[in-house]
Amino acid sequence: MPDTNITITKIIVYKFYSLLGRSCRIPFSAFSAKKLVPEKEVSDLNLLLFTGLKGGKMLKAVLISIYNTWGKIPLLTVVTDGTPIEIIEEHLKFWPYPYKVKTWEESAAFHLDRGRKSLVEWCRINVFARKLLAILAEAEQHPTLYCDTDVLWFAEPPLPIAANGIAMRMSQDNKHYYHMPVIRYFNRQDMLDKPPLNAGLIYLSGSPYDHYKNFAELIDFVKIFHKGISEQLVFALMADQLGDSWTLDQVIVNTRDLHWPLIPSYLFSGRQFARHHVLTKHSWFWRDALYILLFKRKKRRRTAAS
Repeated sequence: MPDTNITITKIIVYKFYSLLGRSCRIPFSAFSAKKLVPEKEVSDLNLLLFTGLKGGKMLKAVLISIYNTWGKIPLLTVVTDGTPIEIIEEHLKFWPYPYKVKTWEESAAFHLDRGRKSLVEWCRINVFARKLLAILAEAEQHPTLYCDTDVLWFAEPPLPIAANGIAMRMSQDNKHYYHMPVIRYFNRQDMLDKPPLNAGLIYLSGSPYDHYKNFAELIDFVKIFHKGISEQLVFALMADQLGDSWTLDQVIVNTRDLHWPLIPSYLFSGRQFARHHVLTKHSWFWRDALYILLFKRKKRRRTAAS
């Protein structure tokens, strides 16, 4: 819930930390290479990002965090929310590994060829649903790890092994941000008693249309909602039936350190492998990106030399 008790002090503190965090973007841009060197082997994992004009500016930080902390580099697929492909490709000029940039309409065509009209109709009126559309299309073709453009990586994530043609895992949240009309309609109030799930980081291999009972009915119902994050609940219902989740000890999503000192301990703890900057990208996203760029790069070079 938004903070309704707004004071002058809170505004000043917010502005201060926002300025402090954004100021880290200047040295990040200065110290990051204009073109990375393709030093690592490419894996068969498909990394998917769904983004637009604003998220495109954060792509470099996300990918450099992977470049400096993962053993192998995944294949990269970027699906746009309607933003012209040329704008996203401009942000990817630094990336030396294979990648594809697609429009969400290309993902829609994949589903239309399989008769999934309701899913595409929902995506035409709900931008959030286009992320679901893209993930389902990619995961049906190859194992896919999705992350939002405000996720930074400290290490490679542990991935589930497919059983009976399907595997799924998503990150936990610090609160239930679910679409209550869907909860009530399908009588899934039990989801509120389970750990809340967040759609910012998802692994999926296989198709829920083949493995999730009444998945088409679920999409038929949620397509009536023009706004809101009902797609997060769809993912949560999928994970509840088809998979599991990473814990809050593995993927940081909280705001307890919103006013932390400049040097965060979690970057070096070895326990967490990623942070989803849902409400902290105004303050700490570029700070973390800068530390990963400087310190993780040095560690990578020392490891390569030994």
